[in-house]
Amino acid sequence: AEVEHRAVAWEEVSLEEGTGIVHIAPGAGQEDFELGRREGLPVLTPVDEAGRFYEDYGWLHGTSTGDAADQIAGDLRERALLVEAGLYEHRYPHCWRCDTPLIWRVSDDWFISVEEIRKPLLDANATVEWTPPQYGKRMDDWLRNMDDWNISRRRFYGLPLPFYRCTCGELNVIGSRAELEDRAVEGIEQLEELHRPWIDRVLIRCQSCGEPVKRVAEVGDVWLDAGIVPFSTLGWQNPEWIEGGYATGASRELSHADLPDQSYWEEWFPAHWVSEMREQIRLWLYSLMFMSVALTGKAPYRQVLTYEKLLDAEGREMHGSWGNLIEAEEAFERMGADVMRWLYCQQPPTQNIRFGFAPAEEVKRRLLTLWNSVKFLVDYGNIDGFRPRLEDLEGGPDAELQPLDRWVVARTAQLVADATSAYEEFRTIDVIRSFDDFVDDLSNWYIRRSRRRFWDGDEVALRTLWHALVQGVRVIAPVMPFLTEHLWRNLVPHGAASVFLAGWPEERARDETLLSEIAETRRVVRLGHMARQSAGLKVRQPLRRLVVDGTWLSDEHAAEVRDELRVKQVELGPVEATELRVKPNLPVLGPKLGKELRPVTAALEAGEFEELDGGRFRVGEHELGPDEVLVERTGKEGWAVASGDGVTVALDTALDAELELEALVLDLIHRINSLRKEQGLKLTDRIRITLPAAQKELLQHEDWIKQETLAVEIDTDGGSAEPQIAKA
Repeated sequence: AEVEHRAVAWEEVSLEEGTGIVHIAPGAGQEDFELGRREGLPVLTPVDEAGRFYEDYGWLHGTSTGDAADQIAGDLRERALLVEAGLYEHRYPHCWRCDTPLIWRVSDDWFISVEEIRKPLLDANATVEWTPPQYGKRMDDWLRNMDDWNISRRRFYGLPLPFYRCTCGELNVIGSRAELEDRAVEGIEQLEELHRPWIDRVLIRCQSCGEPVKRVAEVGDVWLDAGIVPFSTLGWQNPEWIEGGYATGASRELSHADLPDQSYWEEWFPAHWVSEMREQIRLWLYSLMFMSVALTGKAPYRQVLTYEKLLDAEGREMHGSWGNLIEAEEAFERMGADVMRWLYCQQPPTQNIRFGFAPAEEVKRRLLTLWNSVKFLVDYGNIDGFRPRLEDLEGGPDAELQPLDRWVVARTAQLVADATSAYEEFRTIDVIRSFDDFVDDLSNWYIRRSRRRFWDGDEVALRTLWHALVQGVRVIAPVMPFLTEHLWRNLVPHGAASVFLAGWPEERARDETLLSEIAETRRVVRLGHMARQSAGLKVRQPLRRLVVDGTWLSDEHAAEVRDELRVKQVELGPVEATELRVKPNLPVLGPKLGKELRPVTAALEAGEFEELDGGRFRVGEHELGPDEVLVERTGKEGWAVASGDGVTVALDTALDAELELEALVLDLIHRINSLRKEQGLKLTDRIRITLPAAQKELLQHEDWIKQETLAVEIDTDGGSAEPQIAKA
C-alpha cells in the first residue's frame, strides 16, 4: 500500500535536542499515535503480540523487533540507500519484573466511554474525606483527564468479557448467568465455573440472526474485578428491572416491593474507611469509584487514607533481583510485628517509608524505655505488696497527691486528649510523637524525680505511676497490639480480659498551669545540659551556680533545676556572663530591607543594636523580629552558655576542692550500683563496701554513699585498686 510521506510541525521535536526532525510510526508509539490521529495518518501495526513481523512484511516475516535492526540496515546497504549505521545510547522501556525490553503496539480493544460518567464521578469524589487532603485533588485531576477505560486483556486468566460478536454484525452482551443459561445452545452443561476454558465452550444464539455465536477471546482488566468488590461480597442484588444500572423503575410501574432485600448491603455500604497507597488512586480506588457510581450513583467509601511507597533503607525500590527485598516473614521474625507497625505509623503519609532493620533497632531502643518503666513499677510494687485499684484507672489516684503526681496525672490526660484527636484524623505520626514524649516525661522526669519515694514504698507514687502506664498502654494499643496486650494483662490482672475490651480512656480536665510550669522547668534543664556539654563537663560534676534569664521559676521548680543540673544555686535575672553576636538572616531580611540591608548588617557586626523582648532587636529605625536575625550567645571566661526559645542559661564552670570531691563521690556511687547489677543483687539487698585506701577521703560523705547504695558498712584497706562489695 502507498504510504503518504510529509513533514508537519510538532511540539515534541525541538532544535535543542537531536536534528530537529524525526520520523514517526503511528502504530508503534503513544505520541506518534496521537499525532497520527490529529493528522489523519493511517495506523500500521507491523508486529504481532509476540513482537514478530507479520507475513505481509516479506523477508522480515517472523523476525523479532530486537533482531530486525541489523537485517534492515543490511538490506538498505545492499540497495545503496544506507547513509550511515552505528550504535547510540537510547532510553528504552523494560518490564519491571523480568527486565525484558518492551515495545509499544496498537491493537483493537474494548473500551468504556467515560465522558457521560465523568461529572457524576467528580460529584461523588467531592463527598469523600481524603487523608491527606491533597490526594483527593489527585483523584479529581485523574477524573478530569482520564481517557476511555481499556477493559480488555489478551490473557488466559481473568474475568471473561461477556461479549459475543456475531458475523452478522450484532454485538450480544450477556448480563447474568441466568441469561447465559437461557440463551446457550452448546457447552452450558460443561460450565463448571464462569472462567476459561469452560466459558469458551459455550455458544449462544444471536438475538439478531439466530446463529450460534462464540465469546470474544479477550478477558477483562483485573481492575474490573477489583472494582466490584463491594457488589460481589456484600450481597448486593441488582434488580433486573433496573435498566442501565442507576435508574428507577417508576416509569415501568414497579413498586418498592419489587426490590430485593438490600438491608445487609445498606448496613455495610459505602465503606467507612479505605487505606491504600497513592498509585491506587488511578487503579483500585478509581475502579471502585467508577463501578459504584455507575451502579448506585454514589461513592463506595466515605474516608480514604492514602500513603506513599515502601522503599529499602537506602531509598531504593525493593526487588528480589536487586537483592534488597525484605520478605514479610523475615521482618516479622527479626523485628517483630509491633516494631513494623510502629515504623509504618511514625511516617508521614506524604513521604516514602524507608524500611530496614537499622530503623527497626532504633524503634526497639525507644520501646525499651516503656518496658523498663513497667519493670520499674513491677519490681518496686512487688517489694511493697502493691495491688492496683481499678478505680485509679481513669482519673488517677483519689489521694493526697504531691505536685509531681498531679503533673503526671495531667500529663496523662494530655496524652489521651492529643492521641484521641490524632487517631480520629488518622495522624498516626502525631500519636507516635505524643506517646514518645509522654514516655520520656514519665521515665526521665517523674520516675527519676520520684525515685526516693519508690525506695520508701510510697503507695501514692506507685498508684500514680500505675495509672499513667496503664493509660499509656491503652492509648498506644492500636499501633502495637501485641506488646500492649502483654503489658495490660500484667498490669491489670483483674480488669478486662484484653486491652481491646477495656474501652477507650476517658478524656479528663487537666491542670494546664502545672503542665506549663514543668515544661518550662524541663526546658531550663535541657539548656543547662547543653551548656555542660559545650564546656565538656560531665553530668556527675557538681557546680556552684546557674543563672537563668528569659523565664520565671518558682522556688519549688528552681529546686528541681538544682537537683537535675547538680548546681548549688539558681539565680533568675540578666545573664551578664555572655557575649552576644547578631547576624542578619539574609533570605528573610534581604527582601524586606533592600538597600538598607548593608548599613543594618554593619551595625549588627559593630554591636550597635538594642535587644528587646521576645528575641527582637532594634537597629536604628528598624525593628528586627526573631526570624530575621541569627543569634549566637557564647560564654565569657569561666562560664558555659546555652539559649533557645527566648531563654538563656549560664553555668559557672569554676571548680574547687569541695566540688571535685563530690564528683568523685558520685562516680563511686555510680560504680557501686553498677556492681550491684553485675552481681544480680535484688533491689532490697543490703551490702558491705570495701574501698581502696586511696579513696579514704570519700568517707567524708559516708552517710550519702550508704543511702544511695543501700550499704550498711564501708571499710577501707590497701589491698585493692577498685571498690569491692559483698551482700550483707
